[in-house]
This record gives sequence, structure tokens and C-alpha cells, in this order.
Amino acid sequence: MTSDPRSGKKTQQSVRPWGDIFMIVRNQRCSVDLTCVRPGSRSSLHSHGTRSELFHILDPGAVLEINGETIRPEPHNEFLIHPGDRHLFWAEHEPFRMLVVCFGEWDAADQERHEDDYGREGTPLALDDG
Repeated sequence: MTSDPRSGKKTQQSVRPWGDIFMIVRNQRCSVDLTCVRPGSRSSLHSHGTRSELFHILDPGAVLEINGETIRPEPHNEFLIHPGDRHLFWAEHEPFRMLVVCFGEWDAADQERHEDDYGREGTPLALDDG
């Protein structure tokens, strides 16, 4: 098993009188993406060679597959994807958003597509075609 890039630190919820703060990553080198998925659409089944990813689900309606296991997460559920883990995500009926925190050097060449609904298997990732 690959080591935990967050060094065992978990997301903490800080309840305030006006709302909540979810402290996902603190004081670490990472890249953060907000991923928005349209209903009926899904990502490629893919893996990464060197980087880890933390998925923090923001909305209901997400479906994930990680190493063949299908998961229907609730908002604020988190999943740490290690290098080599095959994963994909999709929205069945409603759009959903998730934060994707990448640990390690972000490089488009680090992604390998295994299956793809759009005919891009085995092609390098381009920033505009995810």
C-alpha cells in the first residue's frame, strides 16, 4: 500500500455559528481541482503512475468505481486514490461536484486511460479533454 500523502491527517469539520468549514488539506504541496460532472456522463476508467488523488464529494448523486468496487458516496465523503488504482466517476440523474486534491507533481502524462466512452483509450490526457 502506498503511503498516505496527508500523513494521517484527516479532513476536519469546524462548526461555526454561521456555517461549517471543512479543512481538507493544510500546509502541503498539492494541486486542487473542482470537478463538475453532468448527468449521464462519466470519466474514463484511468489510473495515475505517480500521483495520489483525494476525492472530496460536494453533492449527492455521485457514483465512483475504485479498483472494481462501486461506491455511492454522500456529500463530504472522501476517497484517497493511490497511484495505480483504476478509477472512474459518473453522475446518473443529477450533476455533482467534487474537489480533487492531487498530491505529487501534476502532469498530464501521469494519466493512463484504460476504458473511455469517447474513443480516447490509450491516448495522452490533454488539458481540455479530461
